[in-house]
Amino acid sequence: MTDTKPLHIGFIGTGWVADAHIDNFKQLPNCEITAVCSRKKARAEAKIREAGLSGAHAYSNIDKFLSHPGLDVVVICTPHPLHAAQTISAANAGKHIVIEKPVALNPADLKRMVAAVNKAGVKTSVCFELRWVGLFKNIKSVIEQGLIGPIFYAEASYYHGIGPWYGQWSWNIKKRIGGDALLTAGCHALDALIHLLDSRVVEVSAMSSTSKNNPLQYEYAPNSVAILKFENGAIGKVATSIECRQPYLFPVLIQGEHGTVWNDKLSTTKWPALKDWATLPADMPDSGDVADHPYHGQLEHFVDCIRSNKRPKNNLNNAAHTHEVIFAIDSAIKSKKTVRVKKTPGT
Repeated sequence: MTDTKPLHIGFIGTGWVADAHIDNFKQLPNCEITAVCSRKKARAEAKIREAGLSGAHAYSNIDKFLSHPGLDVVVICTPHPLHAAQTISAANAGKHIVIEKPVALNPADLKRMVAAVNKAGVKTSVCFELRWVGLFKNIKSVIEQGLIGPIFYAEASYYHGIGPWYGQWSWNIKKRIGGDALLTAGCHALDALIHLLDSRVVEVSAMSSTSKNNPLQYEYAPNSVAILKFENGAIGKVATSIECRQPYLFPVLIQGEHGTVWNDKLSTTKWPALKDWATLPADMPDSGDVADHPYHGQLEHFVDCIRSNKRPKNNLNNAAHTHEVIFAIDSAIKSKKTVRVKKTPGT
């Protein structure tokens, strides 16, 4: 039986990505944003006014925020290093949680988060929202229909220059906050491959670089490329550049025994009359603006899972694997060796 009582939503963080989540939660039926928390209470109060959240309460203390009467869901929209502790606090308080990516910057924090969420039995939704973009939904359907057959090769890349023109650049360039190119951005491409192939990555090798003059002042290598071996036998590649100077680009190529998907193009031997590429009608992953991201589908799925007591398909245990692969890639870059991917306990 589906529970239709109103869900009370609370936000930690008041930046750019919080605006996108607020806009989408306001569109969902029986969801009410009742609390906003920021390090400075004045920022929370300003966000409540700007977003027209009449009746919402402002907090600067996370414990008081988590004790807000009737709070059901916590949405974490803070800089990367804060996600782990805030997730654990929210889980311990018995709240369902939406977690912006990356969920953690190291395996130890990821392990602690998974343990806390599993112990609390709360539902989680990690913001790999591109799983809900039209192109990936159609590619997933093409694969499930067997139109390209067993997959033997797949690649995806994330090319998005993040400089002073982008909201998070000033803190994103710092190693202790941004982490690395995959954690801060390219994880979307890696997660897309894992999601579409529906197979774990078992080993990786990788390299990274910084441009000669590093004009965007990154404290870590903003470019990386990794070779992947999947459990199902397929191989793949994921490339990332967040210092490139070009429009946002997210190319995808998946090859199977009966055909190929190349972005929104399909070639398949299953359609005998098809002599060239067929076009998949779909919205594309073509913008780095969070206002253009398909959060609505992600949050709609999450709310439905809460109401019907189902397991969200992008929950923390599921999304942990994308992070496990990133940590293995980092190890491969440092060691210059092929590295096995370690599974997080509890996932």
